[in-house]
Parts: sequence; C-alpha cells; structure tokens
Amino acid sequence: MNHIIAIAGPIGSGKTSLTKALAQSLGDATTLFFDDYERITDSPAKDLVQWLQNGANIDEFIVPQLAADLARLKRGETIVHPATGATVTPRKYIVLEMPLGKEHGETAPFIDLLLWIDLPADMAVTRKIREYTRNFLENPAINDYRNCLVWLNNYLDNYQLFIGDVLAVQRERIGPKADLRLDGRESLERMVQQAAAFIRATIP
Repeated sequence: MNHIIAIAGPIGSGKTSLTKALAQSLGDATTLFFDDYERITDSPAKDLVQWLQNGANIDEFIVPQLAADLARLKRGETIVHPATGATVTPRKYIVLEMPLGKEHGETAPFIDLLLWIDLPADMAVTRKIREYTRNFLENPAINDYRNCLVWLNNYLDNYQLFIGDVLAVQRERIGPKADLRLDGRESLERMVQQAAAFIRATIP
C-alpha cells in the first residue's frame, strides 16, 4: 500500500529540504512538491488581500491536477510530473511538500500523515530573506544590487500587506491538525531522524 506523508510549515521553515531528505532516509519513497502544481503565486497581491478579508477559505485555492495525481499514486499508478514531464512511479511512501496541510478539502483525503514544522514568524521571514541573499551572492554575474534591493523591498512590503497574515492563518489552522510537530530550529538531520522514526512506528 502507498502512503502519503505531507509536510507543512511556514515560508522559510525548510519544507523542501525536509521533504527531500526524509524521502532519502525512508528509502522506498518518492517526492512531490506543491509548488509544481500551484498557481497561487501568479495572483496579484490584491487578490490575496481580498481572500484574507473574505475569511481565508483555503478551499478557494485551486491546485490543478494535484488531487488526481495523489489518487493515482495511492492506487499504485504512475503519473506524469507536471513540471518536468518525467514519469513518477509510486513507492511505499510519497513525501509531499504541502503547505496547505489537511485544510485543503480536495487533497486532504489522500494524506495519511501530516508533519508540521514549527518556526516563529520572525525566524521564517529571516530565513526566506537569507535564502534569497545567499543565492544572489552565489550568482553575482546574473544579478545586480539594484535588483536584489528591489526584491527585498517588495518582499517586505508584501509581508506587511498579506504574507504575515497568511502565515498566521497557517499556524492557527494547519499546525494543530498535524500528526507530528517538529521544531524548525532543530538541525535538518535531527528533524529527519524524528520524522522517519515516527513514520516507521506509525506505518510499519
């Protein structure tokens, strides 16, 4: 039987790194990433502000094909990766980076376990900014300082406008429904160790 392990947490909590490392630790596992399916980030900021003002209904987030692909993997069928076009073969564990957790009604029925990465909001935004600045410093030939400052300025504007409130919605609605809460301040190795032990004990 195939089991879907979802990993949720705020921006900057290390969801992507944990998803990859956990799948490697589990062995008989493959990965899927919400970012390869979502179209939310293409929306203008005003739409997300309006969504928050209207009550922040997570089911209003349309994620094309994700539910169908999860259903196929649970049935032991292959899928075509939406970003790469590669064939994804189902394994015992499908580790899914899924910031919406079990609050997204269309995909929730396929999730067997939800892991939540706890991380204070200030650390989440700091890590996101550090990730961007590190990438900039490592690839200076394709960037310029003005572009870096423009991105930082826009990100901080958007954080005040809606990102901080979106993170608050995540913490209030998604975190409490997790089967396992991990401390995002721990090392990646420690989180993988805790998560893998919990999964193997819960799903032999």
